[in-house]
Amino acid sequence: MRSTIDEATSRLDAFIDATTEPTAWPELIPFGSTAKLPSMNPANLPTWAGQFAAELATETETPPDLAVGLTLAACAIPTARRFRVMVKPNYFEPLNIWALVALTPGNRKSAVQSATTKPLMEWQREQAEIMRGEIRRTESEAQTMQAHADALRKEAAREKDTYKQRDLSDKVAALEASIPAVPTLPLLWTSDATPERLGTLLGDNAERMAWLSSEGGLFDMLAGRYSGGIPNLDLMLKAHSGDSERVERGSRPPVDLLHPLLTIGISPQPSVLEGLATKPGFRGRGLLGRFLYLVPESRLGYRTLDTQPMTDATRAAYNQGIRAMLDTPPADDDNPNAMHLLRLSSEARAEWQDFAHHIERQFRPGASLELLTDWGGKAPGAAARIAGVLHCIEHAGRTDALEISTATMQRALDITAVFTAHSIHALGMMGNDELIAAAKTIWEWLRRGGHREITQREIFNALRGRFPKMDKLTPALDILAERGYIQIEEPERTGAGRPPSPKVIVRPDLREVNR
Repeated sequence: MRSTIDEATSRLDAFIDATTEPTAWPELIPFGSTAKLPSMNPANLPTWAGQFAAELATETETPPDLAVGLTLAACAIPTARRFRVMVKPNYFEPLNIWALVALTPGNRKSAVQSATTKPLMEWQREQAEIMRGEIRRTESEAQTMQAHADALRKEAAREKDTYKQRDLSDKVAALEASIPAVPTLPLLWTSDATPERLGTLLGDNAERMAWLSSEGGLFDMLAGRYSGGIPNLDLMLKAHSGDSERVERGSRPPVDLLHPLLTIGISPQPSVLEGLATKPGFRGRGLLGRFLYLVPESRLGYRTLDTQPMTDATRAAYNQGIRAMLDTPPADDDNPNAMHLLRLSSEARAEWQDFAHHIERQFRPGASLELLTDWGGKAPGAAARIAGVLHCIEHAGRTDALEISTATMQRALDITAVFTAHSIHALGMMGNDELIAAAKTIWEWLRRGGHREITQREIFNALRGRFPKMDKLTPALDILAERGYIQIEEPERTGAGRPPSPKVIVRPDLREVNR
């Protein structure tokens, strides 16, 4: 058994903390590099899901982050339909997650997505076959009743007697009110929809829907592809937390959603991330802070192209597990939307609380999430959601095991720690991380000036227009030190008065690295 929060956050701490030695230059981590980001461990997904993700990554020779991220999203689709988790009294989280794995083309993203969604597609087809007879009968009944109502309406229009006409009109209204709604074929996920269509899909599918794609078209839709360039974020934001929303549909009746939930699993190109923070409302309204990001290194150029295929037993176990979760009955036979409630064991809640405190400390000045509070503020909730999904994987199809264990929470926190490290990097790629931008400014100034040694105060004086206070400069220098661009030597203090300014030593091969 691993220790509590230390194990869950060890990878994140290794990513955040500087480890440079004063006399040795560490490996350079260029801006945009993912070399030092931790990788997802498929074993953190329980039983059949973990084995499936591990063998899928091996079979496709893709980073395990891709298989783990998309498998987690696929498993969240059925769990979000039937379960939610109570983290503590009066604090509940749904079990939908928004996973984004950024990876370049040629990395078999479509193959991985196809494998993770295959049992979802098969279940949809089977449910459609089961429902086709009912749909045909209901359509026929509705058409017959509508024809009867139309005939009565014509009769009422011809009737001269006011009282008889009113009686016929009342019969028409009553008959049309009793026309049964024709069921729609079940749909678990989509990969392209307008905001209006997404609202309709949620309304037709018990307010649960997923968006799965190996591309980044979701962001085009949100940026206003279907609305004249005007961002349409309201439904998306509400469908992350399950808040009510009315979706207007032009000339058609609006869709009133009470607790809509959207699960997302997408794998766009890394270039899609660049500039997202500058899209109107994307960062300011919290859209980007809701995603769990993974930015793994591509394996292109290092593949063997001769891999072991996934075993039939592993594939079958995954299919059976997904189906068991999809077939889980609601908490109330009379209410198809009634949710089962998961609870944390006392030990699991203590683990979660420790992690939440760890994240809270990262909001302090100079810490890793100081400028990413929109993302960090949702990290503890994301950990609880992931724990709920992992629990449902382990107990697929069961409704009598509703307590999340310590071991499950520890796996969830380990996964969240990896998401945290990658999300810090991904949000920096979007051009909205002020610390990264500040560090790049200093780096360019040092490179252009050919500096080898310089004091921190000299840098401050030269860049005073960019950094009006020293406390704005220091964190940016720390980032350069963490990445191996510079070393900072604190001088010994002798006597009274102002202490000497720290010395900044520039990496000798810095100029060559940037050419």
